[in-house]
Amino acid sequence: MTVVATLGPKDTFSDMATRSYLARQNTQCRVTYYPTLKMAFSAIGNEADWGVLPIENLSEGYVQVVLDELMATDLYIRDEILLPIKFALVTNCSRLAEVRSLYVQFVAHGQCSEFIESLTGITIHNTQSNMLSLQALEESAEPAAAVIPHHVLKDWHHDCFSIDNVTDFAHNQTRFLVLGKEPQIIDPALSYKTTLVVRDDHDKPGVLGSIVTAFSDRRINMTSIMSRPTKSQLGKYHFFIDVEGHCEQADIAAAIEQINHQYRVKVLGSYQVAENKVQPVASTC
Repeated sequence: MTVVATLGPKDTFSDMATRSYLARQNTQCRVTYYPTLKMAFSAIGNEADWGVLPIENLSEGYVQVVLDELMATDLYIRDEILLPIKFALVTNCSRLAEVRSLYVQFVAHGQCSEFIESLTGITIHNTQSNMLSLQALEESAEPAAAVIPHHVLKDWHHDCFSIDNVTDFAHNQTRFLVLGKEPQIIDPALSYKTTLVVRDDHDKPGVLGSIVTAFSDRRINMTSIMSRPTKSQLGKYHFFIDVEGHCEQADIAAAIEQINHQYRVKVLGSYQVAENKVQPVASTC
């Protein structure tokens, strides 16, 4: 049976994205939850066959810990998932003014920052997952609140104060990556995206210009570019890049070869472009 790793516990957005993806796969599978993104990433290719991890949010940008793990991995990006994100607030008291502590996952904090910054006299506790925020609230002996996924609100049966939506952006969305040991096989009938990283190991000038030129000269659309420090020297960066198309297509292969003459290029994967909607969360897994 295929084992899939993701951030737990159950009912996180990562779990929701995972089950949405697995509902479309024709395979028997079991989801295994990990308490941190780094632990979930490390499990892929070892205890787990696949993994589903968040890579980018509409308001917060890229998830840095996942980018850093991608730098050192031999895994491939096999697919992507787009998931609408909405947060609610729940409390264990009757009024918001009574709350003394707020539990919020560290990424969710940034996506609900406008609401959180409006609170006064409250101590903020960052957690590793949204469901751990809810658990901390349930265990709290003082008046407290938690920011939780909106889809979990239906199961909050306590007669306490709550707010249906505390998300900063109405169309908030997170992109998840499906990672595995083998690359996805190309299907010419599908639309693809390719993610790669360019490593500036030798401190050559003009790295960004060389990358842009290699793709623009061939009219290849770069959909995103993100720099990350090499962590070896201040001012040195690697570049994560998304382009439209598959790495086996002649123009993209030629662009990669051109860049590779000066800088080290690693293709992280070519995968089908995600539909901008959520599939029904139903699975036999």
